[in-house]
Amino acid sequence: MKILCYGDSNTWGYIPNINGYSKTAIPQQYKKHDCWWYPLTQYNLLFINGLCGRCIAHENKWLKNRNAFVTIEKDLEKYNNIDLIILQLGTNDCKSQYDEPAEEIAKNLQKLINKIKSILKVDLMIISPSQIKENTLITQKYYKGANKKSIRLNNLYEKISKENNYLFVSGLDLDIGEDGEHLTLLGHKQLGEKVKETIKDYYQNLTKEQV
Repeated sequence: MKILCYGDSNTWGYIPNINGYSKTAIPQQYKKHDCWWYPLTQYNLLFINGLCGRCIAHENKWLKNRNAFVTIEKDLEKYNNIDLIILQLGTNDCKSQYDEPAEEIAKNLQKLINKIKSILKVDLMIISPSQIKENTLITQKYYKGANKKSIRLNNLYEKISKENNYLFVSGLDLDIGEDGEHLTLLGHKQLGEKVKETIKDYYQNLTKEQV
């Protein structure tokens, strides 16, 4: 199966640190075998498209091409015959600078999915954002109010998934690092197990229905 993992810094494999937003910060990346998606490479052809700062529907002041709704058509041109797209987006949209309620973020995700569906006939999995921690040096400055927002998003993403028959994996109980927004090694392992099992169960049941 051909799978595209399309997301933000947690898809990219960003290592949590409290100095991540300083002008001199150099993002550090986990090794491939430590990222949540790596177990999928055992039986699938995997493509990874993760960008730090990528939003569902917002531009980034400092980084180019981070608005997924604007770039998705061009992004998808790179891949042929994809069977499943795993979307891991929404964390950056929770930033206080965008001042956007969870309901609007979820609507933007559905619009992005509609755009994807107009380009490709493909199965979809939605991973909800991890629960953003309050009062870290990062979140108290850039993510005010995002803790409740990330919890609300989980419910909204799950609702969208059920209504449209998308696969869904919750990120709420994943282990988050000192910056309050990025997955630890344990968090990546936890997510990898969830994703792998969700895919396995879905396609096994699909096969049974077709027999």
